[in-house]
Amino acid sequence: MHERNYFQPRPAFNDDATDYVLHFSNVPRPDLTQYPQISQLGDWMRYGDHDYRFWSHVSKIDLATTISQATGISPENFEIIAGDDFTDYAYF
Repeated sequence: MHERNYFQPRPAFNDDATDYVLHFSNVPRPDLTQYPQISQLGDWMRYGDHDYRFWSHVSKIDLATTISQATGISPENFEIIAGDDFTDYAYF
């Protein structure tokens, strides 16, 4: 997982990947670098105080399952938002 300024353009090698925001609510944002199985799912960066922004070829359902299993955080405590779902959403 790379530390980047979140206003930086998406990585060139992920041109066909989906742009996501992973938002944690009611729990502190975990350090996903501690979970290699999650880090390998896409290109991740910290995004604000509670979120991660990432690009991946994995579906939202598979991402949620993997994140929940690896971290032990219930899916009710995080939301995965795809950029394609919200054209005028504040995160994007």
